[in-house]
Amino acid sequence: LASNHDISHGWSRCWRDTLRSTPSGWKIRGRHSCRMDEQKRLVDHAAGDGSNKEIGDPEHGEYKEMTADFVDPSILKTSLETGLTSEEASERLRIYGFNELPEKEESLILKFLSFFWGPMPIMIWLAALVEFIQCLSGRSEHWPDFGVLLGLQFINGTVAFFEEYNAGNAIAELKASLAPKANVKRDGKFSIVNARELVPGDVIVLQIGGVIPADAKLMGDLSLQVDQAALTGESLPVTLHKNETAKMGSTVKRGEMDAIVVKTGKDTFFGRAAGMVAQVEQQGRFQKVLFNVMVFLMALASVLVIIILVILIIDNGTSSGDVLTSVGTAVVLLIASIPIAMQVVATVTMAVGASILASKKAIVARLSAIEELAGMHTLCSDKTGTLTLNKLQLDDPILFDSKMDADRLFFISALAAKRLDEGQDAIDTCIMNKALESVPKAQMMEYKQVAFIPFDPSIKRTEATIEHPKEGKFKVTKGATPQILEMCENRNRVEQKALMKVNDLADRGYRALGVAQTDEHGVFQFKGILSLFDPPRVDTKATIEMAQEMGVQVKMITGDHTAIAIETARRLGMGSTIHSINKMREAPEADVNVGTGSTNRDDMILAADGFAEVLPEDKYKIVEVLQQSGQIVGMTGDGVNDAPALKKAEIGIAVEGATDAARAAADIVLTEPGLSVIITAMNMSRKIFQRVRNYCIFRIAGTIQLIFFFFTAVFYRPNQHFDDADDQKNFRLPVLAVVLITLVNDACVLTISRDNVIPAKDPQAWHLKEVFLIAAILGFTAMVESVLLLQIGFSAGDEDRKEGIACIFFDHCTASYGQVQSLIFLNLCLSDFITVFAARTRGFFFTRRPALALMGAGLLATLSMTFVVAVAQLGTMKTINLRTIVMVWVYAILWFFVQDFMKVIGYWIVDTCKIVDRSAYLNLVKSKQKSRLDPERAKKYSQALRKSMHKASIDYAFQAEHPVAVGGYQARKRSSIAGYGRDTKAHSLLG
Repeated sequence: LASNHDISHGWSRCWRDTLRSTPSGWKIRGRHSCRMDEQKRLVDHAAGDGSNKEIGDPEHGEYKEMTADFVDPSILKTSLETGLTSEEASERLRIYGFNELPEKEESLILKFLSFFWGPMPIMIWLAALVEFIQCLSGRSEHWPDFGVLLGLQFINGTVAFFEEYNAGNAIAELKASLAPKANVKRDGKFSIVNARELVPGDVIVLQIGGVIPADAKLMGDLSLQVDQAALTGESLPVTLHKNETAKMGSTVKRGEMDAIVVKTGKDTFFGRAAGMVAQVEQQGRFQKVLFNVMVFLMALASVLVIIILVILIIDNGTSSGDVLTSVGTAVVLLIASIPIAMQVVATVTMAVGASILASKKAIVARLSAIEELAGMHTLCSDKTGTLTLNKLQLDDPILFDSKMDADRLFFISALAAKRLDEGQDAIDTCIMNKALESVPKAQMMEYKQVAFIPFDPSIKRTEATIEHPKEGKFKVTKGATPQILEMCENRNRVEQKALMKVNDLADRGYRALGVAQTDEHGVFQFKGILSLFDPPRVDTKATIEMAQEMGVQVKMITGDHTAIAIETARRLGMGSTIHSINKMREAPEADVNVGTGSTNRDDMILAADGFAEVLPEDKYKIVEVLQQSGQIVGMTGDGVNDAPALKKAEIGIAVEGATDAARAAADIVLTEPGLSVIITAMNMSRKIFQRVRNYCIFRIAGTIQLIFFFFTAVFYRPNQHFDDADDQKNFRLPVLAVVLITLVNDACVLTISRDNVIPAKDPQAWHLKEVFLIAAILGFTAMVESVLLLQIGFSAGDEDRKEGIACIFFDHCTASYGQVQSLIFLNLCLSDFITVFAARTRGFFFTRRPALALMGAGLLATLSMTFVVAVAQLGTMKTINLRTIVMVWVYAILWFFVQDFMKVIGYWIVDTCKIVDRSAYLNLVKSKQKSRLDPERAKKYSQALRKSMHKASIDYAFQAEHPVAVGGYQARKRSSIAGYGRDTKAHSLLG
């Protein structure tokens, strides 16, 4: 009924996942049913239906053809020699538009309104509604409370909107700096342009490690291996040949070919799919920590507030007015107790840190990566370009042909490089520049390159086919010397000497490249060895020493020879326990260490200072073994082959000059070469972590203080102690007063994002036991302080009292109920805010000066509340005089000293009882010997490392609660495609 070609073509198209629209969102359509539907479509078409149906749901017709095979024939007429002219490109850009995906523009008004809907805004609306109903019932004293609640709602929503709006603008600027590039030929010359400027008909070069910038039809006789996992979910790369279309967003895994752009932007396969892709927010470990903390505090506050509400209703009656008053009080207490601003403060703190890191040449693609960077234990670093300059220098070559001199060897080596005006790799650039020192470029252009095989990790060489008017046609190849020797006819005569020279060069830290050329019979002859050296960066040694002092192990990972890696490590003072991957593969797996479940191979990885002759899949395994020991791992990379390891590591770092694929997989993108920027980023991240941790301790302490104080205070009976409180059966503060405590303190504590902190000496962890213990000490101390002051205030209700502590606070030793309310209100404001100065240090509060912004905010908050109790009457509260105000200040400050002392004792208990053991891991890393470890010592070191990690990280975020998270962390990591999607979303046809 239909040709075999049609059937196979239809099935291959349908082999790609097709999406179906359902009420719950986009879903993957099964491939089996897809093939059946496609076969039915082809049968219908061949039977003369003539409808040329799209792939679709027989019942709903909701499936759409995901590929558009039609290509304007005029597009393919572009000359491969010259490409488009600049004028043609400009005209097509006007017609087709930029090569970018249209982003859905959200209405700013709707975005603004969204900040007034959610769990906490709903609670504020509920409290405001209760106050409004009471106002309508004739209780005019509730109008101020109603107005303040509306004002609080508006301020919270407006501030949150502008914070996100400004953050969105900053992220957009950072994304623009990471815009993908393309190597395009126009006016006969290759040049690097922004991928968004590509137009149909452009001739582009698709190179290994690059992300394909648009749908492009391949040209040439070679093949291209492409990873389409982001588009189709296929884990294995596919091989494409001439006239096949490479899809935008795919990654070149192997090979190099020219191609003609046929579709751009929204017309590409990826562009059409992007509109149907589910965008999944990824939640990192930090968000989960905050969520768990907030759930715990909300649960605690909810239980106590419900008890308070029951007591209020029992004591005050069940009439509608009394119930509304009790409900209003309970809701406002819940609002005050729950850390509304915790997420905002934490996000703002990290956003401020991200901006600072960007100024230090480290662009953060995922905010929670900052917190993870603070806890990093091991950094697996590339050698070339990160530890070294990546500026190769050529030394005198070693010749194996008496008819060839050094300049001629440099020249034929340059012929084995891809002819590009821009975008050559470091080796080709170095060799080309050296060759052009003795040969004019015009003379080199006489040697026409008719075919080229690019470098491939599996063959470890490049090869070019050259035509010359006088010398005829010949081939030149360069690459790893053993691989080049295998191809040469004179191998037996030169191999022993060549390999000795390679080993000698390697011992001195040189990289050796073998060079061969075909003779008149088309047989390769070995011509010589190029010696290249990539010197270490000037600051690398000091940077590594600094990292080790901070408890971070730096492990070198390189594809170079083991001897080169050892020499580089020796110069950098890294330690010489460098393992060849081949040796590691040969290590026995049967010898399992009792109690750890690890093999000798795992011990080698944990104890190693570096790894040589590494392949991409080896990097993934190295990261996996390190993670299984409980470590937080950072991985640097620059190539497409590094992408899996970058995704596997908790902190994927794309170094300066990385490919689009590596940058898309990374969490942090460096725009400056070298390792020092990573250490700077690590220092900054530890400071940011300290600020967020300090705020969490402060806010948990504040919640404990407020909720337990009001829980205790509800049992105090004002009508039994004060003449002006006959209708007050429970102690409470006016709604407006409670709202002010929350509003002022939360707003002012935002300045903690710029507080002065000292980065920790060891990798940071969320030791939640320690956090809650210190917060509980601070919170309950402040609660006891407030309850004692409440007791003092109630003792002043006795008009016959002539002596006692109340006489210190009040004139004539007596006070009204309204004045006691003001007394407690001021004390809560002072003690709540002043707690932040105790929470921000491990030692006494005076050991580190707070930032001027935090001090200024503290003075603003406390003085403004002092002014309120001196001149204003909030609800039933009465003004208090200067004497009472001064004594409350003195009382709060004295208790602050007690609170700070109790905190220091708390940390002493933590350290003495080793509730958290930080010293074992840090001392182990610092004391590790530089000399090579034998197998026995390597095993002892790895066992000690696991033990120290267990002690230091037993309460690390979710390891204790969720063991699966240790090995499955990468499943929560963001995936994206070449920067075309949003940084915090996952774009995949798999949804």
